[in-house]
Amino acid sequence: MRNLRSFVVIQNGTFLFVIHAYSARQARTLVAARLADTTGVLIVAPRKGSLR
Repeated sequence: MRNLRSFVVIQNGTFLFVIHAYSARQARTLVAARLADTTGVLIVAPRKGSLR
């Protein structure tokens, strides 16, 4: 079973929210569904194995 990862969503340098997803691809899909305007959106995840 895969583990959820935390992804930080930033738009134009401003923190928006944290989303939990299994992959970056799934996180991008969820963010696109939640936000009407995805211009300037950056989705960042900590490296695997790093401390949370």
